[in-house]
Amino acid sequence: MAAVFAFAVASFAQTKVYAEIIGDEYDVAGKVSVKVEFGKNSQKYAYMLKGNDGKKLYFNKMVDAMNQLSKFGWQIENTYVVVDGDYDRISSEYHWIISREEEPVEKPEESTNQQ
Repeated sequence: MAAVFAFAVASFAQTKVYAEIIGDEYDVAGKVSVKVEFGKNSQKYAYMLKGNDGKKLYFNKMVDAMNQLSKFGWQIENTYVVVDGDYDRISSEYHWIISREEEPVEKPEESTNQQ
């Protein structure tokens, strides 16, 4: 009796995930409110925005947020600015699209076991 076995071969695929750092100029002094948007994965990455004491970090500059996130492999993909307002009051919102490679995810291929 001959047995033929096909084994499952696990392939590993890296997945690139994206997030956004948003800086909103909110007063005439040019102060910027900075937030990081991870989308539906916000809980998964929340630890990246906490200090050594476990408390949430607050950023005054977008580059401070990027420096923190770069420790976890995030890189800038693209940037753009949205300008709103009229001649006497202009508001600018700065967007940095960032990404990182996720850990390999095991994707088992279909296996057959014939006897």
